[in-house]
Amino acid sequence: MQKRPETLNLANWRLPPHNRWAFHHVREIIPSAAIYRGNKSSGFTAASAPALGDVMLTGLEDAQWSLDRWLAESSSDALLVAHQGRLVHEWYVDDEIEFNPHIVFSVSKSITATLAGVLIDRGLLDPAKPVVDYIPELAASGYRDASLQQVLDMVVKIDFTEDYLATSGKFVEYRTATAWHPCGVDEIDQNLHDFLCSIGRGDGDHGEVWQYKSPNSDLLGWVLERVSGESLAQLTSRHLWQPMGAEKNAYITVDRKGAPRTAGGICVIPRDLLRFGELVRNRGFANGQQIIPDWWIDDCSQGGDREAWRRGESSKEFPDGRYRNKWYQTGNEHQAMLAIGIHSQWIYINPVTEVTIVKLSSQGQPLRLDLDDINMQAFTRISAAVTG
Repeated sequence: MQKRPETLNLANWRLPPHNRWAFHHVREIIPSAAIYRGNKSSGFTAASAPALGDVMLTGLEDAQWSLDRWLAESSSDALLVAHQGRLVHEWYVDDEIEFNPHIVFSVSKSITATLAGVLIDRGLLDPAKPVVDYIPELAASGYRDASLQQVLDMVVKIDFTEDYLATSGKFVEYRTATAWHPCGVDEIDQNLHDFLCSIGRGDGDHGEVWQYKSPNSDLLGWVLERVSGESLAQLTSRHLWQPMGAEKNAYITVDRKGAPRTAGGICVIPRDLLRFGELVRNRGFANGQQIIPDWWIDDCSQGGDREAWRRGESSKEFPDGRYRNKWYQTGNEHQAMLAIGIHSQWIYINPVTEVTIVKLSSQGQPLRLDLDDINMQAFTRISAAVTG
């Protein structure tokens, strides 16, 4: 068992070498709320599949990489592959990763958005309504004239820059408000809701351009809690973890007043993240029941504004893709869907090959676009190898 690094603290937990331990011990660093599983776990059936040892990739500088080298180069912690609902590959960098919830960063956004689909289906939310109808405290903020759907689709114009390497300014204020960063004596009352209300309006119209801004997803969590009367942890437990048959409790980080970090704070064991991915691949159906509305999954996989995406900052990665309800659409020949988190956390769902892949990692840098291309290549080749 790994020992907690002696020099680890709230300022350096996301940095190497501390992050390899920290990413699956987050609740020992940041306040959290438990997401309880139900009394019954839905187990995976193991199945034989073609060995993945022969999978080869074109790595950095056109070098030929084996699967093992790819896992090492991308600081992978876990790789799980399911085909037609059966577990065909399971790998962990060490035994602790298998049983300790691992932070999934912005994959949390995609999980949270599935809860929005459940509440919309039940008539508690209307995505066309202004978000201020649900959170009147936002009346003076940059969100004052944005719709809930625009928040879901990341097409809101707010005065905020997503800069993971910032050492001062608005982004550090944001992390301080979420309890992810140390605060001074005069910052002890900083909290996520007050921060969201402080964000100003950006230039231009909402709905025109896709721009990745994590506070949008924290705002979604606030809306879900407000309309349901339940905490985000309770909602996730009741509508996802229990009905899908999660194997282990998950948890989500919270700020100093208990507000959930729905943009990036969910921590789960790898097999339960695979269960969630399989739930989405099966259009919300599992264990004999419709857990997530099928029409919502269809909207996540097929909806969205292609022109807003093309005007955005990530269109070069998926030129034929879109973004809808916190899910990425690749637009490739198999119409694969993705949930992606910084430091290389992934859910890959291929509806044609019926393959779902989960990759969890402790990548040192938040973003590595050069490795992202190789990750996508790996997922495609694994998917092809598994299906023969």
